[in-house]
Amino acid sequence: ECDVFNPLSVLDLLSELPAPVGVFSNSDHLQTVTALAAAYLNLPGKDWQTCYRAKNKAAMRQYLKALDDGACWFRAVNDQRSLGKVIDDVPFPCIAKPREGVASLNVRRLDNAAQLQSFCDQFWQEQPGQPLLLEEFLSGPVHTLETIGGGKSLIALGGFEVRLSEPPHFIELAAAWVPYQPDSPHLQEMFRQVRRFGVGLGSCHSEFVITDNGPRLIEINYRTVGDGREFLLDRMTDHGLFHAILQAHVGNPLELSPPTQAAQIRYLSASTSGRVRRSAP
Repeated sequence: ECDVFNPLSVLDLLSELPAPVGVFSNSDHLQTVTALAAAYLNLPGKDWQTCYRAKNKAAMRQYLKALDDGACWFRAVNDQRSLGKVIDDVPFPCIAKPREGVASLNVRRLDNAAQLQSFCDQFWQEQPGQPLLLEEFLSGPVHTLETIGGGKSLIALGGFEVRLSEPPHFIELAAAWVPYQPDSPHLQEMFRQVRRFGVGLGSCHSEFVITDNGPRLIEINYRTVGDGREFLLDRMTDHGLFHAILQAHVGNPLELSPPTQAAQIRYLSASTSGRVRRSAP
């Protein structure tokens, strides 16, 4: 056993084991540690700086600002004092979300300062000191881009058109698969943005808002898409997506083609709170 969030602890443990042929994790939280371990062991791995920027949403926004590529207003806050310093500058509506959060958990659209203050109060009561990222609200439909890299090559598989619940929450209700086409203006631009960000080896799931000015990056999750869509992609991909990901992480060439089928996935969500007593026949 070891502290998997500490790369030194991971390396100490690996030094006691037979030499690995690859180092891999699909966890949001472990991409940076995994990349550092792979680099130390001279094994195929993701760039650890890109992994860190992808997981830390404030670092991602700062990097996009430095690149002057789709930057938007943002601030990171971790208590009432830091919130008080920026609250007069917040463009409403805004989005508040954990700086290193996962999916739509604790992600909220807020329309005024009172709502923002109330949300932050409740969040910090439950998670004291945890940083929140405030950023401008980007209006438009959500579209993902799914990529896989084999070292020097990066393949765009396509993306999902995502249907969300009404604000202030962002609950995914359905997703329709859109195969990658070279003449697709949105997917081409998304592909350009993730490549410039530094995405390469392995699987990556990126989310965009299609605004009036084109795709704007919401976040990069440097791992495979979740919520059941990863199994859908695995079934649609020749030789299997999971097999290709593991092959990339042990240095073998990619053997897959982007899926061309049509597909849709729907999620069942409760309209009210309650307890499940039995399943449908």
